[in-house]
Amino acid sequence: MAGRDAAGKAAPLDHRVSHDDMSSRRLLLERETEMEALDELLRRAGDGDGGLAVLQGPAGIGKSSLLAAFAAQASQSGFNVGRARGDVVVTGSSFAAVRELFWAQVRAAGPGGFDGAARLALRVFDDESWDGGDRDRVSSVLHGLYWLTSDLADQRPLALIIDDAQSLDAASARFLTYLAGRLEGLAVALVVAFRSGEVPDDVGLAAALTQHAHTTLRPGPLSQSASGAVVRDVLGPRADDDLCRSCHDATRGNPFYLRELALAIATEGGRPSADALARTRALRVSAITSSVLVRLSRLGADCELFSEALAILGSRASLRQVATLAGLQRDRARLAADRLHEAEIITAGSELSFVHPIVHEAVLSEIPPARRAALHGQAARLLATEDPSIDRVAAHLLLSEPYGDECVVDLLRRAAREALSRGAPEAAVELLARTAREPPSAQTRVPVLMELGQAQALLPTAQDFAALREALSSARTTDERSEVAYELALALFGVFRNSEAVAVLEDALVDIEPDSATAQRLEAAMIGGGIGDLRESPRLLERAVRHFERARRAEIDDPLMLSSLAQTAAVGGSSADEALSLARRSIADGRLLGDWLNAGYMGAVIGLSFSDHPQEAMAAIRAGLEVAQRRGSAPMLLQLNLFGADCALRTGDLDVAEDLARRLFELGRELGAEHAAPLLLPIVLLERGQIQDAHELLEPIDLSEPRDLLDTWLLTSRGRVRVEMGENEKGLGDLLEVDRLTTTARVFPSVDWVRAATVALTRLGRIEQARQLADRELQQATAFGAPRRYGIATATAGCLTSGQDGIDRLEEAAEVLWGCGARLEYARARLDLGVRLRRGGDGQGARAPLADALETADACGGWAVSERARAELIATGARPRRASRTGPRSLTPAELRVATLAAEGLSNRQIAQTLFLSTKTIEGQLSHAYAKLKISSRADLAKALAADRVTTGSQLVA
Repeated sequence: MAGRDAAGKAAPLDHRVSHDDMSSRRLLLERETEMEALDELLRRAGDGDGGLAVLQGPAGIGKSSLLAAFAAQASQSGFNVGRARGDVVVTGSSFAAVRELFWAQVRAAGPGGFDGAARLALRVFDDESWDGGDRDRVSSVLHGLYWLTSDLADQRPLALIIDDAQSLDAASARFLTYLAGRLEGLAVALVVAFRSGEVPDDVGLAAALTQHAHTTLRPGPLSQSASGAVVRDVLGPRADDDLCRSCHDATRGNPFYLRELALAIATEGGRPSADALARTRALRVSAITSSVLVRLSRLGADCELFSEALAILGSRASLRQVATLAGLQRDRARLAADRLHEAEIITAGSELSFVHPIVHEAVLSEIPPARRAALHGQAARLLATEDPSIDRVAAHLLLSEPYGDECVVDLLRRAAREALSRGAPEAAVELLARTAREPPSAQTRVPVLMELGQAQALLPTAQDFAALREALSSARTTDERSEVAYELALALFGVFRNSEAVAVLEDALVDIEPDSATAQRLEAAMIGGGIGDLRESPRLLERAVRHFERARRAEIDDPLMLSSLAQTAAVGGSSADEALSLARRSIADGRLLGDWLNAGYMGAVIGLSFSDHPQEAMAAIRAGLEVAQRRGSAPMLLQLNLFGADCALRTGDLDVAEDLARRLFELGRELGAEHAAPLLLPIVLLERGQIQDAHELLEPIDLSEPRDLLDTWLLTSRGRVRVEMGENEKGLGDLLEVDRLTTTARVFPSVDWVRAATVALTRLGRIEQARQLADRELQQATAFGAPRRYGIATATAGCLTSGQDGIDRLEEAAEVLWGCGARLEYARARLDLGVRLRRGGDGQGARAPLADALETADACGGWAVSERARAELIATGARPRRASRTGPRSLTPAELRVATLAAEGLSNRQIAQTLFLSTKTIEGQLSHAYAKLKISSRADLAKALAADRVTTGSQLVA
């Protein structure tokens, strides 16, 4: 790797910065502290431990000069350097800064230069990549850009430099936030500069990046001595001390303003001493910017027109483009460019730019608003004829005056589609909002509003979806209304406003033929999306009756409707067999998974899981995981991790359940799904015996107004934890509230709450109420027909039944639970049987079921049950050995997951891309696994893992 010595360590950094390598002729004075911090960042990145430096300061304080010196130092040290600058002209673009940052490297590598997850990022750099936009695209592009960064850093240490980050486009800002938290283990030095005062430093991108920064640098003003050096660099040694001191006082040591003030004095001519001193004492920083304009005006009309055009086009415009917009012939434009460069207003080179953003802003501010809007329109038309990037054309259209031009409407819609294709919904929303203001024709208005609403639905912000509502009210035909209603309902379901979504779909269905394909589509979305809502489920269960009858007559082959009905049968607790049959039919031909976003794939998974066929559910989840990982879809992974963890709990695979539950927790927090994040981890922790940890996860959650079934899951978990902690009244209150809510809603909460409720009732002396609750649950479980639910209900009733009848029930429960693969519940039933026998005086007879409970619970990782079983065995006089915590059983869930994938032949990089982790993290987890397994190579992994049953269900984590 470049930048390293023969021993593989980072080469020593050369602290000498050549001014010839800097982007402009500026003295870099009194910045030793900042450069030392940036040098340290380079050293760390060169050794493979990346980091972030945030640079903040007012305009003109020298941030750009520091970045130029850092870029030169990084280049001399063997780093590949990528640079970008925020630009007010393109803030509405999609990944404009990211494209600038990586464009040279991507172009050099070519289309075949990247593979794996990094290929997901290539659409950001492709102007012809439109193939739709969705929530998966938004997350997968970030994942791909991370791996593109990682791939580039593997080839050569990477220095990424972003100036004026306060003006970044929203998509690029989102990627920087994503990358900043994942720099560990990457040979990447990231430096981001913000102009303070533009936005508060404690909000937005600056605050988000500062949280991850290894160092935050705030360069201060120059001393009087350094200020004098800047003044003399412009005016020469004849500038006396009084003049230098006066300049320092006027500018307060701001390097840019010092130089501008000195240039203003130089422009006036004469000896730079007493006369100039008298003038500068009255000058303040607020007036210095105008000196740029004065200097510009003295250069002539051509220079003013040229600078005006460059201010409109933005940095890196070509001479021909600026000349065309300015209306200047080639020779006059070249002469104007040379004169502006000599006056230190623009830089030289094939791509033009101003020497400093302050100069750009000063020129731009002098253009009257109406003329500025007109020039942006002209710039858009100019670029549309020669620039393949519709993105840049659209950036100017955003700043132009709306005029009802259908060509503008078409261009903006194309740009919005490209933005969505790149995974930049923020840009698409801005573009489509501007399209709506153009305005479009009457025929185009509803499609534009619907596209705007679809893009808004991809934003992670609370909203009322005003564009889709306006499109719905403006729709002119039944088909148009139904299409808009469907999109609005999906958006509302996505933010858990289920009642509103159901109302929208019901209104749309009024004028539609009941058995038409359109009606079935809307009905399927309404039932599948709303059945979990505690307020809507009774009505939706009634609506579903007709569709169940049609499905039984094989009149439905739409996979979305079949999966919605499978979910309804499972959640409504009507029939496990019907839920299973419908779920199998819905996924049989693969269409449901192929059309993930509109298909409700999880309805099929729920049907398989709730009917107690977890292995089939796991197979469906594995298929979904393959698609999610191929697309890099974090939202899809979140849902699959949720139900994967639930399936693993049902089979008693606590290692897998904990692994997936923790991944759900991490992804939920990353995606802002705070209520989804802790859904299953507390139950896993409870089964592990970590009661306090489970309690701390649940207590901060507001469950005062449960709205859907997932809220009842959390309420059940809190109730179970409270009962386990001895808080019987509070725990029972939670559990009985679950009963009230689900009974009223006519749905089944899936997660077991009855057993914990009977324990609390028994402790409180309300035995008869406990028996009534257990008997009712046994009747309902028998009617539903799912074996695991029936087994748990039978065991619960057995614990409350005296004599031989109670023992018989417990033995039956254990047999049923073992038969359906619910190993941890089998262990619990055998524990209950052993306790009954021991407390009845049959200590010898109790040992066999207690030993079974101990062995099975240990194999599952259910330490709460195994410790109770061990204590009961000791009470019988037995001396059970403690389970070994060496070998495969000693691995943490994360280590087991990584070791399993490595044993299946995946490289560290492939594992990291699959699991959304850094390569360094994977290397560390594998190293720990090797030590615990007492092996030294990857070749020994499969054999070491096969030495224990711990790998049961492990394919689910892939």
